[in-house]
Amino acid sequence: MLLMSAPKEGYAITNAEIDRQLQQIQKKEAETAKKQQDADKLKLDIAARKEQEASSIQELWKQIEEQGDKLNEIQKQIDTSATHLMKTTEELQEAEQRVETRDQLLKSRVRLMYTNGFVSYMDVLLESTSFSDFLDRYHALKSIVSQDKDILEANKRDREAVAQKKVQVENQLEEIRLLYAENEKIKNALVVKEKDKEVLIASLAKQEKDLEHISEEAEAQLNNLAKEKSKLWAERNKNNSKQTFVYSGGTLSWPLPGRTTISSGYGYRVDPINKSDANHKGIDIPAPAGTHIQAAEAGTVIIAQWVNGYGNTVVIDHGGGLQTWYGHSRKLLVEEGDQVKRGQSIAEVGSTGRSTGNHLHFEVRKNNAPADPLPYLKK
Repeated sequence: MLLMSAPKEGYAITNAEIDRQLQQIQKKEAETAKKQQDADKLKLDIAARKEQEASSIQELWKQIEEQGDKLNEIQKQIDTSATHLMKTTEELQEAEQRVETRDQLLKSRVRLMYTNGFVSYMDVLLESTSFSDFLDRYHALKSIVSQDKDILEANKRDREAVAQKKVQVENQLEEIRLLYAENEKIKNALVVKEKDKEVLIASLAKQEKDLEHISEEAEAQLNNLAKEKSKLWAERNKNNSKQTFVYSGGTLSWPLPGRTTISSGYGYRVDPINKSDANHKGIDIPAPAGTHIQAAEAGTVIIAQWVNGYGNTVVIDHGGGLQTWYGHSRKLLVEEGDQVKRGQSIAEVGSTGRSTGNHLHFEVRKNNAPADPLPYLKK
């Protein structure tokens, strides 16, 4: 229901002063809207970067896990090589024991020769009593020499073979240990990088929160400016001896006649753009682009311009602390200061601002606070 209030006698403020203040408010609105728009743009950039960094962390986790598996495999190789080295060391000790045994045998033979007196191989042969004895002595000496030679060669082979094998195993073990150290260094670097990413994401989250505060403060300031504009327009109408509207209750008309589908209701929902929980301050009514939007009630147009997030927007003040907002319009058909009637076309449906398709975002604000529009509306 709309009541008419009669103009008061005498002007509290001149029209020229009102126009000057309205111009100041419009300037502040433009500055504040740009500040909010910049903050929202930065928020989107930060949200995109957070998502990118989160994806990067997921990839780092995968790499760290793969590197850990690789280190486990290398550790198995180290354990195997260490076991081989122990076995080779034991074999070397056994070979050294064999060499020591052979050395003792040779030393015993030398001591025996010294004890019984040194006799050259030639003396042994010359003391033969017959040719048959000579041959026996010759074959015996040859066997002794061959045996000594075999002992020396066996010693050499044992020492060289086992020592070479030990060197090979030690080198292999050292190479594997170096490989482990290198891969461990890679893993540690990945862990440090992952921690840095987490710090960065925390920093981005703080920036996002700070920007959210800036955006909220800007929105609150825009609401206050709209409230001031509403008062000024009401005062100007009084000065012009025009009757002003005072909303005292009743049903508002549906802003898109024949289009009764609501694609998104009032209250908390998942934001269709950033996929986070957000408070939807109005209702969304889908309609083809260009469909005429009608004023839900008579009143004064106090905003007819681009509003950040809302796109092209019309705000009508109906008096009595009631305002209706019409967002995402393709085209505006009214200007600030216009007096509109109930059912008058004020804009065309579009998809400007933060929108995912052609629709009307319709809000009702009571004393500057968003309210559920449905109790006010009549389809």
